Amino acid sequence: MRFRLRYLKHDLELSTGVFSIGRSADCQLSLDDPLVSRRHAQLTVRDNEVLVEDAGSRNGVLVNGVKIDGQRQLSDGDRITIGAQEMTITAIADSEIQRRAVRATPSAAGPVTLVTMPVAQPQQSIEPAIGEESTIARPKRGEALKLLGGVADKALALGNPESAERLLNGGLQELMADVRAGRAVGMDSLEIAARFAARLASGTGKGSWGDYTIELYARAHALPPAPIVDELYVAARKMKGFDLTRFRAYLDQCRGRASELGPTEKFVLQRLEGLERILATR
Repeated sequence: MRFRLRYLKHDLELSTGVFSIGRSADCQLSLDDPLVSRRHAQLTVRDNEVLVEDAGSRNGVLVNGVKIDGQRQLSDGDRITIGAQEMTITAIADSEIQRRAVRATPSAAGPVTLVTMPVAQPQQSIEPAIGEESTIARPKRGEALKLLGGVADKALALGNPESAERLLNGGLQELMADVRAGRAVGMDSLEIAARFAARLASGTGKGSWGDYTIELYARAHALPPAPIVDELYVAARKMKGFDLTRFRAYLDQCRGRASELGPTEKFVLQRLEGLERILATR
C-alpha cells in the first residue's frame, strides 16, 4: 500500500518515514500561511498505514473538521486541515502509482514549498472581482475567516489594524462575491464576516467596512445580531466615508417588515436607528 498527499492539484507521494509540514523551509511541505507554525504537523508513513500528529503548533491540526489530540491514523479520503490549508490523503496500490506524481520524501526529493497565501493588494475598494474562483485550498469561507480571525484579533489588539486588514481582506471579498452572486452563504459565515468587517471599520477608520457589514445583512434581508451592532457603535466614532444613504435604505427595508419582528429584533432595529442618528451628526 502506498500513500499520496493531495494538495493544490499536486500529488505528493509519501515514502516510508516522517514527513513534516509547516512554515519552515526545513519541512518536507512548507506552507506560506500565517496560521501555520514553523513545524506544525508530521505524518509518519509505514508500509500499510499513515499517522498524523500535531507537532506542537499554535492552532492545531484537524482531520475531517475535528481537532486531533495525539496521533491519528488516516484512511483513504481523509481531509487534513493545517492553518487555512486543506489536503487529502489517498491510499493506492503500488500498481496505480502515476509516473507524474510529485515525489516529496525526507531523503530524496527535499522540501516542497508551496506559497498559498498571497499578500493582499492595498485596498482601494471592497468590491470583489465577481466570478473569480479562489486558488487557495481551505475549508468553507466562514471557517477560514474564523481561523484567520484569531491572528487578526491579535493584530488589532496590538494596534496594527493594517495587518489585520491584509490578512482578512481576501476572504471577506470572496464571501461578499458569493453573496452578490446569489450563492448560498450560511448565516453563521455571514455573522463571522460581518463581525470582522465591523472590527476593521473600527480599527482602520474606513467607512467601507461599515458599508460591507450593512450590505451583507441588506442582501440577506436580515437584522444583524446585537454584538455586531455594538461593534458598529464603536466604529461610528472613528469611521470616515460611511455611506449613510445606503444605511438609511437598509433601515427602511427593516421597518417595512417591522410587524414580522420579534421583541429581540425590534430592539436591534431601535439600536440601528440610534446608530443612524449618531452617524448623521458627525
